[in-house]
Amino acid sequence: MKGRNEDLEEDDDMNAREDRREKRTAAKVVDEDILVSDMTWTEIQDALKDRPVAIVPVGATEAHGPHLPVSTDTVIATEMARRGAAKLAEHGVPALILPPVHFTVADFGADFAGTMSLPAETAVALMRDVALAAGKKYRCVAFANIHLEPRHLECLKRAVEEARKAGGSVTFCDLTKKRWAELLGDAYQQGDHAGAFETSLMMAAAPELVRERERISLPPTDGLVAAIKKGAKTFMEAGGEDAYFGDPTAASAEEGENLYEALAEALAVSVMEHLGSKA
Repeated sequence: MKGRNEDLEEDDDMNAREDRREKRTAAKVVDEDILVSDMTWTEIQDALKDRPVAIVPVGATEAHGPHLPVSTDTVIATEMARRGAAKLAEHGVPALILPPVHFTVADFGADFAGTMSLPAETAVALMRDVALAAGKKYRCVAFANIHLEPRHLECLKRAVEEARKAGGSVTFCDLTKKRWAELLGDAYQQGDHAGAFETSLMMAAAPELVRERERISLPPTDGLVAAIKKGAKTFMEAGGEDAYFGDPTAASAEEGENLYEALAEALAVSVMEHLGSKA
């Protein structure tokens, strides 16, 4: 039987999560007119008169520990796009957010139920052709990518290069560059996967999707970077039998908000630098 203090703690936790959910819902109301998936074709036609940038969130369908959903990368990338678009608007650059890319190369998590990994050539063609199709209507196309598997990053870079060669105005915010990695903290740089970094982002953007009971019970593990340097090609080879790396218990919604500020800044600056180079 639970004691009164435990009941009160659970109530406080539920109230805090509900407050964050309400804030997230309010934020959606503010920017609902920039999510292409929620707009009619006539609304999109009107918005295109302002020559907006198209932001394409790139995620994955991949195991993220026992406490986060397989949609984690897509949820985070979409929130990154949402907040990046708000920063661009502050600089007078309108943007619309296209439906996200849910599938790409995700070989590291292939041993785990729910993970879906595409062949590299398919992933390259998908992202390249999305960029070229969107480029016919938008000022430029920017990928907001949070899935950092090495082979996926190679595919994304190839897709951008091929789209540019075909005449597309395309860019992406490369979070592996030192200028951005340093803003995202030690957990990120050590190869966090569903640890403090990604879990904080999910707690800030979609707390209702975080399995809190599981999160607080998980022991910390090393990040992925060291294992990848030693040649690991999968989560299992890296010692991640539960498909997470880092410390989920160190996560917080407050840290997630700080991280989104950095992600949004990185995306907005990358887009503006790209537009400047095309001026």
